Amino acid sequence: MAGKKRRAALALDPSAMMVFAAMAREGGVRGAAAALGMPKSTVSRRLAELEETLGAALVLRDARRFALTEAGLALAQRCEALEALVGQAEAEIGRGATEPSGTLRVSAAPVFGEEVLPEVVAKLLERHPALRVDVKLSVDYADLRSGEVDVVLRAWPIADAADLYATKLGATVTGCWASPEYLSRHEAPATPHELASHQCIVVGAATTPRWSFRWGGAEVEVAVSGRARVDSFRLARELAIRGVGILRTVEPFAAEAVADGRLVPLLEPCWIETPVHAVHAGARRATPKIRAFVAAVREAVSAAKIVRPYG
Repeated sequence: MAGKKRRAALALDPSAMMVFAAMAREGGVRGAAAALGMPKSTVSRRLAELEETLGAALVLRDARRFALTEAGLALAQRCEALEALVGQAEAEIGRGATEPSGTLRVSAAPVFGEEVLPEVVAKLLERHPALRVDVKLSVDYADLRSGEVDVVLRAWPIADAADLYATKLGATVTGCWASPEYLSRHEAPATPHELASHQCIVVGAATTPRWSFRWGGAEVEVAVSGRARVDSFRLARELAIRGVGILRTVEPFAAEAVADGRLVPLLEPCWIETPVHAVHAGARRATPKIRAFVAAVREAVSAAKIVRPYG
């Protein structure tokens, strides 16, 4: 009874199972010891531990030859499966440490994602067969600390944070526009602070939206409001063209509508240049999939009109 209770309390040691798999494959204690680079006494001890745990002989005690018992044959199959599983895990983890693999979760502002990411994602998938890419476009900033996203592509100033690392990719100019129809009904603002009396098209979920400008030699933030709040810069631009209110977005996104007269720039001397970053959580050294993403974005930014690359 005591022996049964002892065996029930014990569990198979995975390391001993790996040793037993080598014994079965190499034909005995001596072969396993040579293959694993360990003393024969250690191999014999692992065998004894397994037999004690299982309460059954695993090898025939015959000095002339090595042979497995029926229980030994059954266990050898399980041990070989474990050995294969461990080898597969080691290979996958090893590849992940040097090659982009797994799922890369990207969050980006739509105004950049729609212009830059098609080329980026296509190149990543072509170059790295073991990589999957999951992209979410949102006007609101994704929380990197939540663990639900790997890298964020944004044109916002990045506050210092020990647990976040930002790679500068380029810069873009952010400004304001309105349609001639809107300006026929409202006097154009002469200073950023006059936006408080205007209908501003708010993009995003911020409770108190604030727009940044250069004014009086410094950067200032102005609280704005309006009757239209959306989660798409494309929709905001179309609403501005139709006279709903004042649009704030990156300059290239409004360029076509400005060129054909559908939008008019406002407060141009006060526009600011905003850096574009790829931001990830953790130490400065990014994972291979994040490094591959940043490299692909750098290439795409060089060709994209919406971001002016650094250098």
